[in-house]
Amino acid sequence: MKALTIALAASLLASIVALAWVLATPPPPDPRVARLEADLKEARQTISQLRRDLANRPVTTPPAPSRVSGATSPDIAGLPAGGPGTPAAASGTGPAGSLQDMMKNPAMRDLIMQQQAVQIETSYARLFEYLQLNDQEKAHFKNLLVERGKLETELGLKMLDPNVTPEQRQKLIAEAEKNKAAYDQTIKGFLNNDSDWSTFQRWEGTKPERTSFESMGRSLFNASGEPLSTQQEDQLITLMAQVRQSPTPEQAALSRMIQDPSQLNDANFQKMLDYQKTTNQRTFQEAAAFLSPTQLKSLQTYQDQLLETFKTSWQMSSMFTQGKK
Repeated sequence: MKALTIALAASLLASIVALAWVLATPPPPDPRVARLEADLKEARQTISQLRRDLANRPVTTPPAPSRVSGATSPDIAGLPAGGPGTPAAASGTGPAGSLQDMMKNPAMRDLIMQQQAVQIETSYARLFEYLQLNDQEKAHFKNLLVERGKLETELGLKMLDPNVTPEQRQKLIAEAEKNKAAYDQTIKGFLNNDSDWSTFQRWEGTKPERTSFESMGRSLFNASGEPLSTQQEDQLITLMAQVRQSPTPEQAALSRMIQDPSQLNDANFQKMLDYQKTTNQRTFQEAAAFLSPTQLKSLQTYQDQLLETFKTSWQMSSMFTQGKK
């Protein structure tokens, strides 16, 4: 429960980062997502107009996403599904409420779903290869992960609503725990192999680190002329995850505190920033055991970019929950 609580606090910021990426950042330089570039560009051009006329435009419920089902894949019809039909916290009238209303728009939701699909395609690609999935199994597995990611994003947006009461917040945490258990059971049944399930769990434990490394870390190391080997990538990602998963009591307490949007203030931002800097220093020192001097310089640049991303996510969170500019 403690780990889930801390993960939910991180998801509040991660959801805003994903939205900020969609609104302002081009897709990562990956040939597998080049085909989405034109669609993303066109969708971005509609966002400003959507914001202006959303209040007067009737909301259209998007069709339920199709699911791939095969002989080796379990039925997932009973899993929790995201979308406007799911129980939600009371909608706000401030920036957070406007954000939730915007997310109900089919065009915006499709855009976020495309971004999530891109992230899954890149951050899980090596896992798909390791598990030796055929095309049908891979499609089904990706669909499970996208559906789960949509639920996590929508939960993060609900948690950002300043109108949510402490009781409602606890219900949202319980809902997250229930959803995680349901998807874990389904994915374990789909893999149908204890060793593969253990591999998936280890992969999941490093998901935040793999996502950020795939989106901006690898390109930095490659540009340095001394890219990381596959083994070094795994070592660095595992190290970053281990440091994140062993917070000080003060860090753990602050992570729980910022689940309340009213605590996204300047004082807590500075505390989180100081904690992140300390965490980066610890990672840097331990990474010296397996990285060269050139690679360590790239790691420093990467950590600086992660700090800037953290700052952006916090500012976006404050803007949506408290109306800050």
